[in-house]
Amino acid sequence: MIVKGKLTPFRLAALDYFADILLTNQMRRHIIVTVTFRKKMDHLGLTTVEDYNLSGKPREFVLDIHRNQIEEEIIRTLAHEMVHVKQYVEGELNDSMTSWRGKKVNSDDIDYWLQPWELEALGREQGLLTKFAIKEHLWEIFEGFRDPSAPIEN
Repeated sequence: MIVKGKLTPFRLAALDYFADILLTNQMRRHIIVTVTFRKKMDHLGLTTVEDYNLSGKPREFVLDIHRNQIEEEIIRTLAHEMVHVKQYVEGELNDSMTSWRGKKVNSDDIDYWLQPWELEALGREQGLLTKFAIKEHLWEIFEGFRDPSAPIEN
């Protein structure tokens, strides 16, 4: 996977880690992801398809990330948006959000929190973030991360 954009080493490592889990080796060789950080956004993150291969499959993406988030939320948002990249690459979601896993969907008629692609992304983001935090011991580096193996504090 080629990653473009100004990323800290931990954000770049997070993207690589999420791609390793979500995408096959073959897919990763043909994917380009550009990450931008923006101040004025209505969402924490947004994934758009920027280009397609000769077969018409999406292969180049832009992840717009709201910059006013703490590090944990930025990495969580990157995990969430990488799930959307996987959905586009595997053909589960089309870029007009009118088809999910081969079935027609009218995304305007479905609450954001119940859209099937959002349910998957929301469900997977926590696991991806937790696995990455464990791998990198992020609680030792950034405020806001918690060691998932530590006892829960009352």
